[in-house]
Formats: sequence, structure tokens, C-alpha cells
Amino acid sequence: MPSTSVPPPAAEAVDALPRQRVADPDFWLTVLAWVTIALSCLQILLMSFGRDQGIYAVVANGLLHGKMPYRDLWDFKPPGIYLVYALAQAVFGRSMLAPRLLEVAGLLGMVVAFRSLAGTFFGLQRVGIIGGALAALIHAQLGFWHTGQPEAFGGFLTAYAVVLTVSDPNRRRAWIAWAGAGALFGVAFLLKPPLDGGALVCAAYLAQREYRRTSRRLPALWPVLVVGLASLVPIGAVLLWFKLRGAWPALYWTFIQFTPGYTRLGWHQHGAASAFYYGLEEAFFHFSALAAFGVIAALVIRPTHTREREGLFLFFGIVSVHIAGIAMQGKFFQYHYSATLPLIAFIAGLGLYKLWRRCLPGGAGGMIAFASFLVVAAVMRTAVRDLPGSFWWRSMVRMEYLLGKTSYSSRELLDRELYYVADYNLDADRRVAMDIAQNTPKNAHIYVWGFEPVIYWVARREPSSRFIYDVPQRVTWQRRYARDQLMQDLERRPPDVIVVEKNDVFSWVTGDRRDSARALETFPELQQLIEQHYERDKQIEDFTLYNRVQSPDDGAGAGR
Repeated sequence: MPSTSVPPPAAEAVDALPRQRVADPDFWLTVLAWVTIALSCLQILLMSFGRDQGIYAVVANGLLHGKMPYRDLWDFKPPGIYLVYALAQAVFGRSMLAPRLLEVAGLLGMVVAFRSLAGTFFGLQRVGIIGGALAALIHAQLGFWHTGQPEAFGGFLTAYAVVLTVSDPNRRRAWIAWAGAGALFGVAFLLKPPLDGGALVCAAYLAQREYRRTSRRLPALWPVLVVGLASLVPIGAVLLWFKLRGAWPALYWTFIQFTPGYTRLGWHQHGAASAFYYGLEEAFFHFSALAAFGVIAALVIRPTHTREREGLFLFFGIVSVHIAGIAMQGKFFQYHYSATLPLIAFIAGLGLYKLWRRCLPGGAGGMIAFASFLVVAAVMRTAVRDLPGSFWWRSMVRMEYLLGKTSYSSRELLDRELYYVADYNLDADRRVAMDIAQNTPKNAHIYVWGFEPVIYWVARREPSSRFIYDVPQRVTWQRRYARDQLMQDLERRPPDVIVVEKNDVFSWVTGDRRDSARALETFPELQQLIEQHYERDKQIEDFTLYNRVQSPDDGAGAGR
């Protein structure tokens, strides 16, 4: 009897099914988020130094050559930012691009952290990518002046610390993750002390979680102890470093005697409660309409995951501590918020995703409505508005330069077009520095009576004094001591060139309305030194250059 071949029923069933194309409705939203992240990072990479970045670069370069912050090169920011810039120059070379590369690496790492946190609290990692895209966009909008700051790098560390905080509590050796989170917060303290307050929130979160898991009070205190002790390790290591290098007295004078006077300048404008409210309003509504709408949507639209509220409480707790720190400083500079804005963007990313999912049932019309909302909200408000042109115009100029479709044939020409604000002009600083570099030997020393330390860095000339800018000599609360120290420095290393700046008025830093040129009139010792031993050479923008007059007593001249 002939056998008949019968196809398996399963095969028939498979062949009978029509082929279907499964489409992820979130695909294009995710693509848009990654494109935003990439373009924002490109914008940051094309940003040059502002005034503060010049300070950090000068101190970092000295650190790489054996000098110590505060003792040999003075500024009053915490030491962590100099270590960051020193790392950037050691790894990527001595350029304005180096710290930007490290900044972009930190920003991308934060996006990865947000992706992990969104998976933990919201059940969808793509929500973290949306929040990361908004954080990257806001960060790029802060511009050259308010990026590359201690708060930015501290914000990255905060995100990484939160990832370690929420890691699986049931795995063995969970204390290692707790210690890692504490250490990261300790490093954040070295960048900006109030950022270490996030450790308190995370420790409380861990304690509450351990108590729920074990129902015992003593084990619940274990993560608090681990986080606290671990946060002290990097702080203690840096303090020991200063002690062993003999820089402790300079550190003490800077933070115990000088900095409190600077901080008090902002306190007369706000009470404690009003300062906190002002900082809260600024953080959530001043920098980005997209972030504001996103946060509102995240709170108003019902939760989509069982752990959503848990995550929101954790992030809002850290944000509250950050804003309290900003209020304590009393200055409310935009970059003071750059550690906090990414956390707000993470929350806003959840809200934006909820809005997107609400629009999807509307089909093409709903998607167009959502896209229109993104465009309108994105241009409604940008993070800063005191830079030349708009953020979108500056971005277009930078992209045209990057693609070679612009009249700016060199980076210097691009800098001239984009990087100036108020009394600061990078192009003028560069022209002063180039003039000094061309007319002095490489081993010359110079001194800038003003607030432009980047001149030292671009000219590649050593400062004659530890005071790389003149704020300590201009303030009322430590003026006498700082002036005496400056004159001793100049006597030990007489500068070949002295640069005097005008129009650098910033009462929120110095406490008065004098610029450096007018402040020089109140400093007879330095004024007499210039009159007796220097002659006026030239004027470049707001800078007057004085060359040292050679005499038989100095032979070839100081520094030559």
C-alpha cells in the first residue's frame, strides 16, 4: 500500500497565518531622544572656556606640575573641580576640548544611569532615555559659561550614586553598593559640598527599605553607617593630601576665613524660606518649559508602575536638598542648578512619556499634536538668555562650523563670534595672551590685575603670584591680608608684564561697584610698584599692558 506524505499540522498552521509586521509605537520617540542627546553633546564639545573654566584650567595645569591649589594657585572653589580638569588635561591633552570630552563622557554615563533607574522605578528603560535627552538639551542650553562647572560633574556622580543605592537589596554583599554610593557622594562633596546632602536622602531610603525587608531596626541602620563612613573616605583622603603637602594653612584661610564673607553677600536679599522658594521656582520653571510641563504631567497622570511613586519621592528628596544648598549660597547663578536640572529632567521624562502614550490612541493626529507640543515647549523657554543670539542660532553656527559650511575658517573666529558675555570676552583675552607670548620669553612671569586667569593659560606664562585674579584684594573682609600676600609674591617673582583690566564690575562677588582699574586706586602699594618699575606699552580692549623697565640692578630682568 503506497504511503502518502502528510505535512505536519503545525507547519500548515504556520503557513496559513498571514505575515504581520510588529511595530514599536515608541521607536521614533526613542530615536528622537538619542538624536537630541547626540546633537547636545556635539554642542558641548564645541564650547570654549568662560571665566571659571579658565580658572580651573590654570589651577589644574599647575597641579599637574606639582603645585597645590590655594597655596600656589588661588581660587575659592572646592578642590574636586581642579582634580577633574587635571584628569582631563592628563588624558586628553592641554586644550579647551579636554574638559568638554570628560563632561560629555559624564553626561552619556548619566543617560545610561537614567535608563537603568527608569527600568527600576517605571518599568520602561526608554523613559530614562527621554529624561536623559531632556537633561542633555538643558545642559547644552546652559552654554559655555554655565557648563564645565563643579555642579555639572557632581550631578553626574549623583546619578551614578542613585543607581548603586537602588540596586538589588537581596544580593550578597549589598554593602559594597552602599559604600560605592557613599564614596560617590563624598567625591561630589569635593566638587560642591551641598551635593553630599544627597547621601542623607539615599541613606534614609536604604534604611527604610532594609526595615521593610527585615522588620528589624538595627539592620536598618547598617546602610546609613556604611554610606556615611564611605562618604568620608574621599574627603579625608584629600584633606590628608593637603596636610602632607603643607597646603593646609592656605586651605583653612580660603574656606574658613575668606569664603564665609563671600557667601554672606547674597544673604541680605532673601530670608531662608523665601530663598528656598525662589530656588524651587527657578529650578522647576525658569530653565525649561518642557521640563516644567513634564514634571506636572508626571504628577497629574496616574502612575503606570507600582514603584513609580517610590522613585519620584527619592528624586524629589535629592532635589530638595540641592535647592536648599543653592539657597544657602544666596547667589542663584544658573550653573548652581546644573546638578539639579538633570534630576528634574528625569522626572519630566516620565511625564513626557505619559503624554506620548495618551496621544497614541489618536493615531497620526495624536502624534502630530505631541510633536507640535514638543516644538512649541522647546522654544518657549531656554536655560539662559544672556549669551549672544539664541541657543538655536548658536547651535546652527556651531553645526555649520563643524560641517565646514561657514565663513569661520578657524576655531578662534568661531570663539570671537560666540564666546563673550557681559564684561568677559574670550577673544580679547586671547589677543592679550598672544601679545604676551610673542613679546616675552617662555620662562617669563606675568601678573593680571583683573579677573581673567585664562590669559595665563593661553599665553603659557607662569603667574607671579598665587592670586591668579584680584577678587581677594578687592573685597572688604580679607583685603588687607590678601594685599600683603600679593605684594610679597610680586617681590619674590617680579612680573615681566602687568596687565590691568577695566570694566570688570561684579558687586555680587566683590561687594562694590568698582572695576579693577578703579580698585587699583585704593591699593597704593601696587599702584606705586607699577608707576616706579613699569611703563605703559599698549591697550587691547579693556586691558592695559605694562612692561617692566630694566635697570642695572635687575640685570636681564626678572624671569628672563
